[in-house]
Amino acid sequence: MVMDKHQLSNLLEELSEYRGRSTELVSLYIPPGYDMGSISTFLASEQSEAQNIKSKNTRKNVVSALEKLERRFREVREIPENGIALFSGNVSEQEGRPDIQMWEVEPPEPIESRIYKCDKEFQLEPLKELLVEKEVYGLICLDKSEAAIGYVRGNHLTVENTLESNVPGKTTKGGQSQQRFERIRENLYDTFLNQIADKAKKAFLQKARDGELLGLIIGGPGFSKEDITEKDYLPKELLDKLLTTVGTNYSGEEGLKELLNKSEDIIEKSEAIREKKKVNEFLVNLKKDNGKSVYGLRDVAKALQMGAVDTLLISEKFDKKEAKLKCSSCGHEEVRHLVEFEVENEKQECEECGSTMDVEEVQDVIKMFNKKASQMDSDVMRISREHEEGDRLFKMGGVAAILRYRIK
Repeated sequence: MVMDKHQLSNLLEELSEYRGRSTELVSLYIPPGYDMGSISTFLASEQSEAQNIKSKNTRKNVVSALEKLERRFREVREIPENGIALFSGNVSEQEGRPDIQMWEVEPPEPIESRIYKCDKEFQLEPLKELLVEKEVYGLICLDKSEAAIGYVRGNHLTVENTLESNVPGKTTKGGQSQQRFERIRENLYDTFLNQIADKAKKAFLQKARDGELLGLIIGGPGFSKEDITEKDYLPKELLDKLLTTVGTNYSGEEGLKELLNKSEDIIEKSEAIREKKKVNEFLVNLKKDNGKSVYGLRDVAKALQMGAVDTLLISEKFDKKEAKLKCSSCGHEEVRHLVEFEVENEKQECEECGSTMDVEEVQDVIKMFNKKASQMDSDVMRISREHEEGDRLFKMGGVAAILRYRIK
């Protein structure tokens, strides 16, 4: 079953804690469409190679890990749609008492190539890359002499392009007439702005159409930032994403870093504005009583199950668990939503007979909802409590949904 990003993040956190005493932790990535026969042949070959390992304990642990993988592949009829990643090895904390475990991952996005590694730790980077947020803020910093185009994802700045212009200074050369010189200068400047716009379109236009570009910020020390936004250089799809223009001391790549530093508050506010808009959309639907918003665990779970959820809203501080309880005295069964402390430390009293109920199964509500949202192609948005709308959502139970259609 395909893991959602929340589940994958939790598993990677667990796997990253394991360390082998030697190179005995095996990682295997298989891309979609890979030949099953080739995998079995490869694993058999690696088991044969492992027999040459000098250390008896390491040899035994590596062979056992590979045997575990081979047995699993005998059960797999075909590689899943996004490929598969398997991790196996000795995770025992006691030397001489091996504990060979195996984990299997069907990632949320396709694996690109086959990877095999036997090391002191699991090879997790290819899966960690899948957790990197795709949503970005675009940055352009320019003046008449140079420009840089990049984007910020999370806390990381990526420089996509740097450009230098051929626009001369204002001083004429070689006795040229002032008017002719200015004409040449303006044409070169126009060409340079068009070059910047072309690079910006390549960097951001598809991201804007895919909903990945959250905003665009343009800066620079002179008037070029206004020229490129106020004249017909950038397409409307990018100008609609423009958050602001910012004055900087530098242009080019150095200016891009300065622009990011000066834009942190703008980006933070933009994230908050995005969250506020969604929560307000949810609240407006409730006020209109149009059936397009629901809140509370049971109603949201029902809407998710029906595939009716367009956007799932979950408070960042939401931490409920779904506990399945059964009374050993009268047999009464019940599902309750509790915080982790209540599950682990508080006795749950049976409503029928007053006896203490047994906890039979506990599931993380966020994991459950994220998984179902992924299956139903619903968006998920985590909402901060740092603004009034987010705090209101939390006080309403911390989980809500904007629906595609009325279900009541």
